Amino acid sequence: MDLTMMNISEHGHFSTSDQLHWLTYQTPLFVFTFSLNIFLAFTATLGNTLMLIALHKLSSIHPPTKFLFHCLALTDFCVGVIVQPFFAAFLMGIASGNWRILHLTLGIFNFTFCGLSLTTTTAISVDRLLALLLGLRYRHTVTLTRVRCLVVCFLLASTVNGFIYSLFSRNFAKSVGFVVIITSLFLSVFCHVKIFLKLRQHQAQVRQHVGHEQANGGRIPINIERYKKTVCTIAWVQLALVFCYFPIFIYLILATATNWLGSIFFVSASTVVYFNSTLNPILFCWKIREVRQAVKTIVKQINCFSS
Repeated sequence: MDLTMMNISEHGHFSTSDQLHWLTYQTPLFVFTFSLNIFLAFTATLGNTLMLIALHKLSSIHPPTKFLFHCLALTDFCVGVIVQPFFAAFLMGIASGNWRILHLTLGIFNFTFCGLSLTTTTAISVDRLLALLLGLRYRHTVTLTRVRCLVVCFLLASTVNGFIYSLFSRNFAKSVGFVVIITSLFLSVFCHVKIFLKLRQHQAQVRQHVGHEQANGGRIPINIERYKKTVCTIAWVQLALVFCYFPIFIYLILATATNWLGSIFFVSASTVVYFNSTLNPILFCWKIREVRQAVKTIVKQINCFSS
């Protein structure tokens, strides 16, 4: 989450300006990094636009879960439309020396959208665990109103932390960011382990020729096969998130432990984090058949309209 200003000192100046020599308009590395972020901004925008339209057409997903999917796709859409173009402008600002206002604004956007994406993905994992554990009580407990309130709280907390980082105390905001990241990863791992153990127990009961009602025990009145596919999709999304955030974790560790603030690694790690917004709609289309069919229908309609 702490992406934009990791190599900027507490007073707002680059502490390793000698490492920024590659950020000039003429260097191939700058051109490649700038072009890659523009391309990823386009793919994230297009992919998540299709996802939002496809999710709107689907009626087979429980409304609170569908709302969380919508929220994740909308957050990734905002990364493509807002954050990555600002990041590209920030790179140009560093190269030209006019970056101060851009880095303050980008810091707020990074905390808001990357933080919301991380917490929403975790909320989806918790939602799937509750669907398995609560059974018939799930639809009465996990309501659309409660989920909307939770997402609004996530959004407000992420935005406030972004303003704190950019305008007040970077150390405090970074500490909050670390807590959010660690808590989110712990909850996600816990939920998937619990789901795996519960499904394994259910399969063992089925193999022992226990009746359907007895196997469910009144707690799992859901379509197990569809549920497994959804959980598998969320697991892939979680793995993609860990993969994309791992370089920034390494950067934070190195920067904190050794005061090493390599700008090339920082920019590369930030780009990988943004790549997560392009990767998520690909995973949803690949793993959820209903979403894939809806996207294909939308693409066919666009082709027919354009021709």
